[in-house]
Amino acid sequence: MNVLRSTGTTEVAANRDLLVGIAPFVIGLVVVAILVVAVWWGIRIKSREAPPPRPQDQPRRPADAGRPGEVVEEKREPDAVPQDGIRRTPQQIKDTGGE
Repeated sequence: MNVLRSTGTTEVAANRDLLVGIAPFVIGLVVVAILVVAVWWGIRIKSREAPPPRPQDQPRRPADAGRPGEVVEEKREPDAVPQDGIRRTPQQIKDTGGE
């Protein structure tokens, strides 16, 4: 009787080991299939997009513009702030001409 019991347990263990080995393989195949479909779909969508603009279609810089990244420094005399001891709000100070 012990022989039958151990044989039945061995068969169940063998079936379970087979499932444990096959399940990750099948899941891996499903993941690979999903990735392949995603790449195919992306290529299909990309092919429907408009092509990039040609060099002659690109905007041009004005001839009188400086070099890219060039900093233009402008120095001017600061406006005098009245020193009469009265507190002023920003609305009371005259416009300095800045942007």
